[in-house]
Amino acid sequence: MPMPMPRTTFCAPCPRCVFHAWQLTEGGRLRWMAEWECDTCVFGSPETCNREEGDGPAPEHVRAAVVAAEGTVLLRVGGAGGAGLKVFRDVLGLTMTELLAAVRDGYRATPVEARCLSVPAP
Repeated sequence: MPMPMPRTTFCAPCPRCVFHAWQLTEGGRLRWMAEWECDTCVFGSPETCNREEGDGPAPEHVRAAVVAAEGTVLLRVGGAGGAGLKVFRDVLGLTMTELLAAVRDGYRATPVEARCLSVPAP
């Protein structure tokens, strides 16, 4: 199943703008959102611009901000006690190469990804 395309509106932030990003589950599906906020230039206000959101795996810049704020948990992939390979492919859209690396090394998931994958955090 193809991944949905994110919806983005964009303007240029000022130096005081702050980027916020988060992940959530809605209806059992992984979602992500990101926005800018500024008390100086009003950049990112709902009436103006620069909100991003989408279903499925977050774009790298959004996921990096979530990881910086919330950290990661190491999940076992496949085998006894690990999450099924199909779940990782379906929820996170991992390529076969990424999936094989996750089987070998584990997968660094955000707390929301771990909950969405229904894998208890170690």
